[in-house]
Amino acid sequence: MNPLNILLIGLGNMGKIHKRVIENNSETNLYGIVDTSFEHEHEVINGVEYFNQLKLVNLDEGLFDGVVISSTTSTHYEVAKKFLERKIPVFLEKPISVDENEIEKLLNLASNKKSVFRCGLIEIYNPVFQHIKALNLKDIISVHIYRHSQSVAEQRKLENVLFDLTLHDISVLSYLFNSPTLKPGGQNLNFVNNSLESVDLLYSFEDTNVFISTSRESQIKIRKWNILTKDKLYEIDLMQKVIDIYESGSVNYSDSNLLASKANHSSLSFTNHTETAQIQLNEFINNIHNNELDEKHLKIIEYSHNLINSINY
Repeated sequence: MNPLNILLIGLGNMGKIHKRVIENNSETNLYGIVDTSFEHEHEVINGVEYFNQLKLVNLDEGLFDGVVISSTTSTHYEVAKKFLERKIPVFLEKPISVDENEIEKLLNLASNKKSVFRCGLIEIYNPVFQHIKALNLKDIISVHIYRHSQSVAEQRKLENVLFDLTLHDISVLSYLFNSPTLKPGGQNLNFVNNSLESVDLLYSFEDTNVFISTSRESQIKIRKWNILTKDKLYEIDLMQKVIDIYESGSVNYSDSNLLASKANHSSLSFTNHTETAQIQLNEFINNIHNNELDEKHLKIIEYSHNLINSINY
């Protein structure tokens, strides 16, 4: 089977990652790159087509099998629409858009056209969360989520912290717990120069409390989840790709003093697993080969974007 020809639009930070994984995957070939920073309108370098405007690319001759869109969020709707209308498989970086109407229109277009459509909600492909998903956890008491980053340059703040960071964890909640109905319990928002930079959100579903803390004003980078169940605590460090599991130990009573033994501890490491970005690309490849619109993935996209848009700020 010949490699799939992939067009890449946007060569910023995420675009460079997409370029690398496309080039390193034996099932894909980088057909071309579109980026407005290129000096020349069109040139070919080492067999790859380079364009500085999308209008220079012929979309109707079947020259490529799919497109990865990693341009700025404000361009997502119009760019993705061109490809979905032609039933060209689309992988679109997150967020799809910050506009509710544009999100709904793209999701409906993909559904009506039965066209492959995926979004860069990369954390749902993290082997750590894939393991947690397989455990099918029961009797969950609470989920505490921390995603903190150091302050970024003003020119990189294209979206507020909700669309930039919180969206990742909402998508994982959808993936792990089958898009639960989250009841809001409270929120704390922090603005810096009129830009939303930190949020603390409290939710509940069934008998589970969910706390989400997201910030772009932290002194250090943190990516952690704590999932407390009736019998175990799962401490998840996404940066180290490690799950620490604590299981209740024995409890003794002596002279009315409660003496609890240390919890039983075990640890799982996922550092040797396939890179998350490569797993994400493989899912896109499989959808293209099968000409398949992944309805479950579509639901995660819709759920996570809608929940972010439901937050008042």
